[in-house]
Amino acid sequence: MPFNAQAIDHVEVFVRDIPAAIRWYEQVLGLKEIQRWDPEPVMVGAGGTMLALFQAPPDSPQAAEKDAPPLRWHRVAWRTDTAGLKAAQKHLASLGIQFRGPVDHGSTWSIYFRDPDGHPLEITAPVV
Repeated sequence: MPFNAQAIDHVEVFVRDIPAAIRWYEQVLGLKEIQRWDPEPVMVGAGGTMLALFQAPPDSPQAAEKDAPPLRWHRVAWRTDTAGLKAAQKHLASLGIQFRGPVDHGSTWSIYFRDPDGHPLEITAPVV
């Protein structure tokens, strides 16, 4: 039997300040620390999906789409429901986090924003 992937386990991401990133992802997306190695990565996540936070080298440029290589991961999208998407918009606005959307994709609605290190994020909900 060939290998079949079941789900995304984690996405590895470089951040400038791991403790600050842990706080930001918990405050903004409700992600909780799940596991920690010494000294890194620190795994944060929800619903079986995790981010592995690694310390970026001090001279690393901030993530930005225009400076990105042509082939790369584009963004991490977090799924919620319609009520959750509305709540996420209010929550991001209350934190002063700029976002784009909601964008109607036909079968889903999405909002787009960036973490403090410039990594692109999305919150998406299916149309019901």
